Amino acid sequence: MKAGKHAIGASIAILAASISAAWGSEYAVETKGCLTSEPMVIDKAGDVVIGTNDTRGVTDVSSTGPLNGKSTHECRVLWTATKAGVEFTNRCTNVSQSGDRTFTTASGTAKSFEWKYIAGTGKFAGISGGGTGSLDRPYPRSPKLSGACWAGKGSYSLP
Repeated sequence: MKAGKHAIGASIAILAASISAAWGSEYAVETKGCLTSEPMVIDKAGDVVIGTNDTRGVTDVSSTGPLNGKSTHECRVLWTATKAGVEFTNRCTNVSQSGDRTFTTASGTAKSFEWKYIAGTGKFAGISGGGTGSLDRPYPRSPKLSGACWAGKGSYSLP
């Protein structure tokens, strides 16, 4: 009877290891970045302004997995400004120091936004996950250029 219990326990351990390998590994991630952008107004209607911008910057990434170090990012942003505030959605390409890329999307406001990994290349192929973030501080605005720093926390998985 004892041998049967050990065999069942060993089978469960092998099954759990196989499932874990199939699902990949999950890692905690923290990001901090600063960006500059040149906003462009698309249209206005009363107190509503719709605009876009191309945002570029540098992000410091710290994680329990292979996604670490400085990366550059370039995002296409679509935003709507009203008396209540600004809402946005974006699509970004993030390039690590090794040249491998991750692609992300984010939506929300300056106070709180959600982001997710939608694809990756090289060692980040098959990445998934995401998190939440917020803008830490805006830069002083000039007529044609604005910027901010932000921070986020989340997790990601790799196959």
